[in-house]
Amino acid sequence: MLRKSLSLADAIAETLKADIQAGTILPGTRLHQEDLAKRFSVSRVPVRDALFKLNSEGLVSIEANRGAIVTKLTPEQISEIYDLRLILECDALERAIKVMTPNDLPAVRRALKMCRLQADGGDWLTADNEFHRTIYRLSGRTKQVEIIDTLRASVQAYWAQYSTLATNESHWLEQHDALYRCIEQKDARRAVKLLRTHLIEASIKLIS
Repeated sequence: MLRKSLSLADAIAETLKADIQAGTILPGTRLHQEDLAKRFSVSRVPVRDALFKLNSEGLVSIEANRGAIVTKLTPEQISEIYDLRLILECDALERAIKVMTPNDLPAVRRALKMCRLQADGGDWLTADNEFHRTIYRLSGRTKQVEIIDTLRASVQAYWAQYSTLATNESHWLEQHDALYRCIEQKDARRAVKLLRTHLIEASIKLIS
């Protein structure tokens, strides 16, 4: 269902993005404007604009004479994305810890609690993203957080197809708990070390 508060193009893009990240639309799938226009009961104009929006976010590739295709990443590209995430996320985490106050901790705790609630069959990926985003936002680096969001979104479709995702949630929850304790103690050095391990392990599992 399209959100009425958004423009048609933005609403279509949001819906398609959710489908891609949930694995409902797989990497490599060709997106036909005519079919999407029928699905959403709109003309091809907002569909075209939605696809260009997804293209700008790296979720869709628009090729001459071939139309739009859901981006399919090679292992090398996934590795590069995680290399960039390591740089940007560790930096955002360190900056956030340096400036955060005790008043910031309840929001992080709520995000952590949501991860626990969504484990074992819930929407783990969304909860995991929100936990990290809640922390990084505290850095005050708005553009950096936007880039991180884009990088995380670009590999989420692959996590949705990862057959053993649920079996690893307890391990990642333990890492989140440990990360929160470091944040609470304002131990930036150990927090960054934990986050690096968290991301490296994730990249290895995904690429393998």
